[in-house]
Amino acid sequence: MINKVIARSIGSAILALVIVSMIGCGANTPASELNDNVQHAPSGNKPEEVKTTIASSPLESWVGEYEFSEYAPPDQNRFYRISIYKEDKSYYATIDIDGFQTMGRLQAQVEGDGKAIKIIFDKYLPDNLWEPYSAGDVLLRLEKTDSALNTFWEKIQPMLKDDGESGKTYFEAAARSS
Repeated sequence: MINKVIARSIGSAILALVIVSMIGCGANTPASELNDNVQHAPSGNKPEEVKTTIASSPLESWVGEYEFSEYAPPDQNRFYRISIYKEDKSYYATIDIDGFQTMGRLQAQVEGDGKAIKIIFDKYLPDNLWEPYSAGDVLLRLEKTDSALNTFWEKIQPMLKDDGESGKTYFEAAARSS
């Protein structure tokens, strides 16, 4: 019986070595195990020069932080922060609006393409004070041009009437820390 156990252990060890050596030599992974967003594109004639490229969504260029602030003398401020992120295969935004008698905490879905997006209300997050939006409301739209990021106000409106004109630049990409 001890001989059978030893033989099985040696057989398992040999199988493990074969698998490790196949991986080390660049053996192809079966297509069923590849991620949906990964494509293999050969860069030359040698099999070991296969590069992995990730097919990204046009919405990927929107991932990040966007900020806008307003000030009304003598002491009223309002700060807007939109954080766009990807979760699974969908894009979302959290929106924080802080200011005089204001604390908005929202989650929204992001739809669109590389040039324009709609931010669509999904739900309220903890610490939110007021609940004026319903699921599916378009909160605002953002559009990229060659030189600007234009805001189109929808259900979310700025505090100041002077900032209420749609199609102008209000939000800017937040500085990224390295």
